[in-house]
Amino acid sequence: MSGNQTPRGHSPVISPAPSLRSGEDFRVSLNVEADQIPEYLMKKQCVLFYAPETEELAKKVAAQNSNIELGKCRWRKFADGFPDLFVENATAIRNKHVAFLASFHNPSVIFEQMSVIYALPRLFVGSFTLVLPFFPTGTLERCLLLGTSRNMIAEYPYILTCQVETEGDVATAFTLARILTNVPPSRGGPTSLVIFDIHALQITIAYPDEGAHKRFHLAFKAEGFQEVICTKVRDGAKRIVRVKEGNPAGRHVVIVDDLVQSGGTLIECQSVLAQMGAKHGGWNNQWSFGFDDLVK
Repeated sequence: MSGNQTPRGHSPVISPAPSLRSGEDFRVSLNVEADQIPEYLMKKQCVLFYAPETEELAKKVAAQNSNIELGKCRWRKFADGFPDLFVENATAIRNKHVAFLASFHNPSVIFEQMSVIYALPRLFVGSFTLVLPFFPTGTLERCLLLGTSRNMIAEYPYILTCQVETEGDVATAFTLARILTNVPPSRGGPTSLVIFDIHALQITIAYPDEGAHKRFHLAFKAEGFQEVICTKVRDGAKRIVRVKEGNPAGRHVVIVDDLVQSGGTLIECQSVLAQMGAKHGGWNNQWSFGFDDLVK
């Protein structure tokens, strides 16, 4: 038996060519069965693009997974203020799994991000996934403004959008959903949309003062949320926020307030909760905040 022959009944041991980066490349180029593809080539390699606002998060995600590499877009503006966008190394992402980490936290950034989102699947990518951590038009105050009662929200807490109650109201939630539905398909098929579900988190509700607690306590208690109650105490001429009840350590905390003027109380509340080990975000009846936003 020569050195190039393989014993009968045994599969040949094949070393991957250095230039082959995917299991499918390996299978087609060397004409082998799927079970002969090395395990490391079977793992999905993904190119993750991101908006300027999600750059830090994208880098953290890529640092935790060797199968994710970061793509890059150039985000500029023309003299008239319209976006001047460019996907760098566009030909290098052909036939690859591509994802985009979006942030629709402000209406002013949605147009430029949607432009990139619509462009990426058309660059001959193998598949395209849109990751949208926060769906901005699916929030409680829109339901309340349209006349939906708080009792209804308590009974059906997973409502994302609300029907228009009055003729002439424009359902922006429906408009945004329709725009996302029409993202072009890639070579691998329709775009996958991943929206972060806040209900999957271990949420603790924090109230900056007793007034907010009295107003919202019953609604959140009915849903089984853990709670943290803060209070204001005097320290000489100052009024300082302190935690009165509850423990936010290690929890995703949502700050709920009934009245915001300067935002000073929210900032103090955030600071106290963060020092005690709380994780993300705050919310009130009109605006959404992240902990980072509160201290800017």
